[in-house]
Amino acid sequence: MDTNALTYHLAKVFSELEVRIAERVLSLLTEQGLELAGTPVGQEKLLTDKQLCEQLQISISHFHNFKRTHSGFPSYTIGKNVRYKLSEVLEFTKIQPLKNKK
Repeated sequence: MDTNALTYHLAKVFSELEVRIAERVLSLLTEQGLELAGTPVGQEKLLTDKQLCEQLQISISHFHNFKRTHSGFPSYTIGKNVRYKLSEVLEFTKIQPLKNKK
């Protein structure tokens, strides 16, 4: 097999592998409820305090302290319940980091 044919077939195999890996990653993210990539605007799930803290890997008390000290934290009040969009919280934490750097 000449070099050009070998290069073509390897490129094709890697391209197919890339597509399969991407599909698998998206499938796993969807199963875990992390449907941010490709989620149409307005259809992102609203999360409770506990769900948000699990996604951010922080404690509930740290989260409440952070919210108390940073005005303008993105949230939605529905009746007596407060919910959050993960994408908005992540964007907010780019400006105001959640964890202290020492």
